[in-house]
Amino acid sequence: MDDHEKRLVGYNTAIRESQAEAKNWKLYTDISAKVHRKPNPLGIFNIGMENSGVNTVVVEPDKPIWTRDGRSPGWGETTQKMGADNPFLAMFLSVDVVFIFKIVLSALAILFAYNTISGEREDGTLKLVLSNAIPRDTVVLGKYLGGMLSLFPIVLVSLIVALLIAISSPNVAFDGNDIAHVVLIFAVSLLYVSTWYLLGLLLSVWTKEAATTLMLSMFLWVILTSVHANVATFAVTKFSPHKPDSEEKVFQQTAQLWDDFRKERDDYLKKRGYDSPTKTVSWRRDEKGRKRGSSGTSSTSDRWFVTESYRIGNIKYADVSVLQEFLSYQEPLRIAYADRAEEILRKPADDRARNARFADLLSRISFADVYHFAVGAIAGTDRESYNDFLENSRAYKREVVEYLKDKKAFSSRAWFSDDQGAADVKDLPVYRHQQLSLSESFSRASVDILILLAWNIVLFMVAYVSFLRYEIS
Repeated sequence: MDDHEKRLVGYNTAIRESQAEAKNWKLYTDISAKVHRKPNPLGIFNIGMENSGVNTVVVEPDKPIWTRDGRSPGWGETTQKMGADNPFLAMFLSVDVVFIFKIVLSALAILFAYNTISGEREDGTLKLVLSNAIPRDTVVLGKYLGGMLSLFPIVLVSLIVALLIAISSPNVAFDGNDIAHVVLIFAVSLLYVSTWYLLGLLLSVWTKEAATTLMLSMFLWVILTSVHANVATFAVTKFSPHKPDSEEKVFQQTAQLWDDFRKERDDYLKKRGYDSPTKTVSWRRDEKGRKRGSSGTSSTSDRWFVTESYRIGNIKYADVSVLQEFLSYQEPLRIAYADRAEEILRKPADDRARNARFADLLSRISFADVYHFAVGAIAGTDRESYNDFLENSRAYKREVVEYLKDKKAFSSRAWFSDDQGAADVKDLPVYRHQQLSLSESFSRASVDILILLAWNIVLFMVAYVSFLRYEIS
């Protein structure tokens, strides 16, 4: 709750600052819209990527949007990551509701199940039960239903208490869609607890003594909840199937791209008979004999993009029609090259994302991690939801570009001067936060939910068959 409230305060502050900045835009070139990632209230249940990655994306038409190792490349603001260099310790740095369910309730399910068969065998009560005319399949089913009926209120009350604590905060607002997501999280959590109970029941059938069952169950619990996912991540990190290009190689590719841009731009100028757009600007003295104004160009470039601006002294007396014609050609061309540069810059991030997906695939061997991925998809705090935020930012950038094209802003005098009035940006498109519906969230989590369901079916059937062949003596 405290983490979410801090994120919310930071988000609201960033929104106010962005609105204040927008009021100072006088030229179309001043447009520097910012897209802010809205804190997800369901992050209280599963923090996921809420404390990782980029919270703000600066949207400028001539700059690519990309990330470098989870950070923004210089013009976006990032958050501090809640992580660690040691992958075996990373999972213990953030505690949320799902973390409690994943660790505590799974252990509780084992404690409920470990002596259901082996314990009764030691006590001699199992022989008495089976001496009656009760089918063994009924005994197994009764053991399962009895255990789950005991665990059900624990899971339900835990989730209700967490929800009440969240709702009690004045800074958290849950709508009907959020409540529906919480109900789905409850159903998946119950399915997850059932998986652990069935594992404990199966081990209780396979072992002769309850102490052995407990030791074996707790060993598997430690492996599946704490070790396996971190080992998979560590292995993929050390032996990555997809090797991202080095930063130097990416820089060389983007530098060559911008050289191509300058060449294409200069070829256009030569065909038009212009050596430089600023040399074509004509000047005249005013009636009071004021000296001729000065003009010049400025160019800034870093490793990833190029921006050029034109300063015109005493624009009041300048003929800038040629400059306007030139800019109407150059700026759309620059944006097109920025899009091509973005494709190059995104490739290392895409390679890292493929490695992460491969690590997740290996982690799904553990149903504890399957549960974590399922709830992350339902809550909208998983890696895919974070990537959606970046993609939505790119889509918003395309909206801004189309807006400028529709207003013929590139050839407008207000692109570089406000001497005849400031640029009208009141109707600039506004970024809208998009929240997944329940059906969309369920669709994303469906594979993981099916995996959990399959584990339940397999474990129950193996326990059932094993108990039919179980020797009491």
